Amino acid sequence: MLVYFFILALLCSLSIFFVKRKEVTNILLVLFLIGQTALSYYAYISIDQTDSLFFKFEPIGILFSWVLNLLSYTSVYYSRIYLKQHSNSVRQESIYYGLLILLIAAMTGAYFAENMAILWVCIEATTLFVAGLIYHDRSKIAIEAAWKYLFITSIGVAIAFIGILFLSIVSGESNFTGFNFGNIVLLAKEIDPLVIKIAFVLVLTGFSAKMGVFPLYSAAIDAHTVAPPPVSAFISTTLMNVGFLGIFRVYQIVAQTDAIGWANNVLMLAGILSVFLATIQLLRIKHFKRMFAFSSLEHMGIVCIGIAVGGIGYYAAILHLVFHSLVKAGMFYQIARVNNTFNSYWIKDSGNYMKISPVDSLLVILSLVLITAIPPSGLFVTEFLVFKAMFLNDNIYLAILALFLLTIILFVITRKILHLLFAPQPDDYSVKPSVDSNISLIPVLILFALSVYLVIFPPPVISELIYSAIGLLK
Repeated sequence: MLVYFFILALLCSLSIFFVKRKEVTNILLVLFLIGQTALSYYAYISIDQTDSLFFKFEPIGILFSWVLNLLSYTSVYYSRIYLKQHSNSVRQESIYYGLLILLIAAMTGAYFAENMAILWVCIEATTLFVAGLIYHDRSKIAIEAAWKYLFITSIGVAIAFIGILFLSIVSGESNFTGFNFGNIVLLAKEIDPLVIKIAFVLVLTGFSAKMGVFPLYSAAIDAHTVAPPPVSAFISTTLMNVGFLGIFRVYQIVAQTDAIGWANNVLMLAGILSVFLATIQLLRIKHFKRMFAFSSLEHMGIVCIGIAVGGIGYYAAILHLVFHSLVKAGMFYQIARVNNTFNSYWIKDSGNYMKISPVDSLLVILSLVLITAIPPSGLFVTEFLVFKAMFLNDNIYLAILALFLLTIILFVITRKILHLLFAPQPDDYSVKPSVDSNISLIPVLILFALSVYLVIFPPPVISELIYSAIGLLK
C-alpha cells in the first residue's frame, strides 16, 4: 500500500511540476489528499502489520499520520489563500505544491518506517523538500535561511546516521531487513551498553535538529522567519513529530537494556536545557514567528521531560505532541493574517489590533490561552501529567525549576500578545488595507475547536493508540 502511495505522490508532484496549470494542480492536490486519507485509514485497520518489507503500521505512526493528514488539508487550503494574496507566478506555485506533496509523502514514510536505514532516508528527504519550500519567495534572506537549514539539519541527520550504524552492527542478519527495529529490539539485551549509549546520544543529537530540541534546535529558527506560514506550520508540528519518532524508536531499543536510566538522564537534561534556552530567547525576541519557533522549543523540551520521567509521562508526552501540532499550526495561520494587516511580523510594528480587527483579536487571545497551557487547552492536561510524573519520580527540584521557567514564558508571551492587541501604533506607521476574507479563518477555527473538543470529549481510540505505542516501555 505504501509503495502505491509513494508512486501516487511522485506522479502528482511531477505532473504539477511540468504541466503548470492551476486546474490540473487543484485536481492532483485533491487526488493526493484523498490517497493520503485512504492510506491513514488502511494503516488503522491494518495495525501492527508489515507493509512493503520495510514499513510497519505501528500505533504511534498511525496516530501521527492522522495528525499529518488533518494538517495537510488545512495547509493546502491555507496555501491556496496565501499564494493568491502574494501574486506568485504559475511556475512558483507549481514548485511549491510539488515540493509540498513530496514533503508530506516523506513524512508519511518516516512515520511508518520499520527499517532504520529507510527511516533515515525519509528524514533526510524532508530536509531537501523543506529547504526548497523555505526558498519559495526567492529573496536573499530566504536563500540564507534555506542554506542554513540545509547545512545544520544535514549535519544533524549525518550524526544520527552514525548512531544508526552503531546499532546496525549488532544485527545478526546479513540482509537489509536485519536493520528493522523489531529485530534490534529482540537483540537489545545482548548489545554492549557502551554501544547503546553512544548510539542513543548520536541519534538524539542528530534528530534534535528535526525535533527542534537541544542541542541542534537552531536549525529551524531562521526557517520560521522567512518560510510561508503553511510551511512554518509543518516545520513546527508534523516535522517535529518526525524528529521525535526517530529518537523514540531508538529509545524503545534502549528501554530493553540497563542503559535506560542513563538515557532518561540525558533526555531530562535535553528537556530542561530546551525550556531554559526557550525562556532566555523569548525574553529578547522581537519577531512574532521567531517567538512561536522558540515556543516550540519549550514544548519539545516538555516532551523530552515526559519521556525521561516515564510512567504517565510517556502517555502525556505523546499526547502533548498531538495537541501542540493542532494549536501551533493554527497559530501560524492566524499570525499570517496579522502580517497581512500590518505588513510585518515585527512586534514593534503592531498595535491596536483589538480595534482594527476584533474577530481576529479574539482568535489571537484564544491561541494565547491554548499555547500557554491555560484551561481548556489540552496542553494544560499533558503538562499537568508531566509534572505529576516528575513529582512521583522525586524530580522535585527540577519540576520547580521547570515551573518557574514556564511562568516566565507565560508572562513574556502574554506581554507580547497584549502589545499586539492594545499598544498604540507607531506614529509613522499606517495599517495596510486588509486583503483577508473571513474564509481564511476556517483552518484556524477547525484546529482550535478540535484541540478543545479532544480535551472535553477525548475519543478512546487516541488513548488506545498511545498505550499501544508505549507498551514496550512498561
